[in-house]
Amino acid sequence: MRKNEIVRSILMVLASTGLVAATVMLPGLAIALKPLLTKKHSGIKRLSIERALRRLKTRRMVQITLDAGGNETLSITEAGRVRLRRLEFEDLILKIPKSWDGYWSVILFDIPERHKTARDALRMKLRSLGCFQYHKSVFVHFVPCEDEVDFIAETFQIRRYVTVFRTRSLGHQEHRAYRHFHLKPQALRR
Repeated sequence: MRKNEIVRSILMVLASTGLVAATVMLPGLAIALKPLLTKKHSGIKRLSIERALRRLKTRRMVQITLDAGGNETLSITEAGRVRLRRLEFEDLILKIPKSWDGYWSVILFDIPERHKTARDALRMKLRSLGCFQYHKSVFVHFVPCEDEVDFIAETFQIRRYVTVFRTRSLGHQEHRAYRHFHLKPQALRR
């Protein structure tokens, strides 16, 4: 398992559960975290978790505090939350359904020139997700992707300039999207 996957798993556990309490020092915290990690990551070795926790603590992405009862509490810091968002952003993909529901996701944006870097980064990320550039500031995909696009726009701090909606038709140039995604045109609708 890659280091980033272990780090991501630890940060996700801490972000979702809030705090993890333990009564022993750092090596014990690794043992306390292991059952909380998903089954997908059950092959993680205790030593790998300990190393990842030490790195996260050194980089101030997690913090250990002592409560009045003498228990240590491990929590994620703001730097850890930023790192987790970056990892989630890098790993973002669209899940392709087995069958298409006949609706297109349309992503429209009108981003001011002062946010040109964010606009260009949004275009690159939409392309990397497999979206089809229908027009200069219009992308489409046959997969529902509102949440993913909201996450991307929020990451680039341009949410108010981006609109996503679902529609059955893309107009008279819809054939371009069918061809791009290798889809067969839907039967005539009523």
